[in-house]
Amino acid sequence: MNWKHAILRERINGAMHVLVIEVVLHLPWSTSLKDKRKVRYGLIDRLTRRHRISVKEVDCQGAQQTLCLGIAGVVLTEAGAHELEQSILKTIEENCDGEIREWNVEIV
Repeated sequence: MNWKHAILRERINGAMHVLVIEVVLHLPWSTSLKDKRKVRYGLIDRLTRRHRISVKEVDCQGAQQTLCLGIAGVVLTEAGAHELEQSILKTIEENCDGEIREWNVEIV
């Protein structure tokens, strides 16, 4: 192992948290997968640009009124994870006409 990697690993050890969110959105006005796709692309783009996180549709691909997203972000502190969670929630509420049906959070 390179000495630089050893120093970096020592700094990171215990000082990194991963925020994982699974959110299920209900889109009652969506009448087709095309409607859902517009919402999905816009929301994923907005979340990734604003928060620098990873976002992927993880389930319900065939359901035209349900959007299931998996979200992951790396933060340095647990408090930072809670702040990021609230910021992501606010972004979703402001930029999506659907309602949040499920919101599952895990901080690793």
